[in-house]
Order: sequence, then structure tokens, then C-alpha cells
Amino acid sequence: MARNTRDRAQTTLDFTIGTSVFLVTLVLVFATAPGLLSPFAGGNVATSTVADRIANDLVQDELAAPDEPYALGGDVDARLTNATLSAPGTVSVNVTVTNASGVVASRGPSVSPNADTSVAWRVVTVDGEHAELEVRVW
Repeated sequence: MARNTRDRAQTTLDFTIGTSVFLVTLVLVFATAPGLLSPFAGGNVATSTVADRIANDLVQDELAAPDEPYALGGDVDARLTNATLSAPGTVSVNVTVTNASGVVASRGPSVSPNADTSVAWRVVTVDGEHAELEVRVW
């Protein structure tokens, strides 16, 4: 009996397509892997966490009514001055509330230009008007 040499399990075209798919997949994995780690690289994760925690405490508890988070009412400047900023003693904190007409309230020292600063930002309303609360930690 003569053996048929054309009964192969893999052809050259199958091998080329399989290798191409593998190489494209490998390139995509290596291209996206640094982007997955970038939120945790280059910055101080501890100060970022502190800034986020302070911003949440302010807009949900300290400056807002319990039934209306993110709605800051009354004298925001006086309430911000009396608010408790739960930050470690090793970091500096600056909190600023601004609206379309300018700064509504501010607390803390000015940020030095060469400081490694983490910022948490929240959209709030002050007496029904759109405003932004920024917490800077360095």
C-alpha cells in the first residue's frame, strides 16, 4: 500500500497563522502591562489615600448634612475652619472650595512648588451652586 504524503496534521499555513496570533498576543500583553501598574507608580500611595479619605470625610460628614452628602450649605469657610482633618502629623494638607466666582473657602498652608502633591477632587454644591472641593496632601 502506498502511503499518502498529503495527510499531515499541520500545514505551513496553520503554523504561520498560529505563530502570528501568539506573537501578536505576546506583544499586546507586554504593551498593556505597564499601563496596569501606572496608577501605583511614580506617586506616593499613602498621601493619595490620605487625600481621598479627607475629601470623602469632608463632603459626606464634616461639611454636609448626613441626609445630603456633597451638598455644602451655610458658612462653608467657618465650617471648614472647624472641620477635623484626620491626617497624620507628617503630611501637610490644603483644602480649597471654589465656584465660578472664585474661592469660597480655604484651609491649610500653600502648596510649595516643588512638593510631591497628591490631589483628591470632588464636585459639590454650595448653597445650590456648583463648586469644586480640592484636597492637596504633600
